[in-house]
Amino acid sequence: MADGPASLAAAAAAVVTLMLSGCAEQAQSVHTARSEAPRATAAAASASPGLRQDEEPVRARFPEFGDFSSTLWKGEALGGTDRTSVPGPTDVRMSGIVRLTDADAARLRKDYAWQDTSRQPELPGGLRAQVPAGARWQTSADFTRAVTGDRYTATFLADLERKVLIFDAVNPERKG
Repeated sequence: MADGPASLAAAAAAVVTLMLSGCAEQAQSVHTARSEAPRATAAAASASPGLRQDEEPVRARFPEFGDFSSTLWKGEALGGTDRTSVPGPTDVRMSGIVRLTDADAARLRKDYAWQDTSRQPELPGGLRAQVPAGARWQTSADFTRAVTGDRYTATFLADLERKVLIFDAVNPERKG
C-alpha cells in the first residue's frame, strides 16, 4: 500500500467508471430491444399511440380471462411526469378490451353471477373508439374479487353474448 488513501481513491474512481459504463451498455440494450417490438404492436401503436396488442402482459396479470382470442390495451403511469415529490413507486393503470373465446365466455357466464349495469367503460383515449357500440354491460363482484384478490382496484365490464370483456386496473399484479 504505497499511497494508501490515493490508491483507495483511484480504485473507487475505477469502480464508479465501470458501473457507469455498464449502465450505459444496459440502457443501449434496452433501447435496442424496445425498437425491435413485434410488428403487430407497432401497427397498433401507429394507429393510435400507446395502444398495444401483445397478449403476454394481459395473460400474466389476468389468467382468469382464459384463452382469449385478442386484446387491445394501454398502460400508463398515473400522476403525470411532473412529480415534485420524493421518488418512489409509481402507480400504473392498465386498461383494455379482450375478445373472449366461445368457451371462455360460456365459462365466465356459468362460474360467476353477473348483473346488468348502466355503467359505461371509462377507458383512456384511443381505446374508447374500440369499444363496441350497443353493448349490454354486466359486472360481477365475484369475478372482480377472484381476479384482484382484493389487493388492487379494478373494474371489469363484460358483454358475454358478444364475447367482449373490458378491464381497467390500477397496479395489477403478475400471477404465477
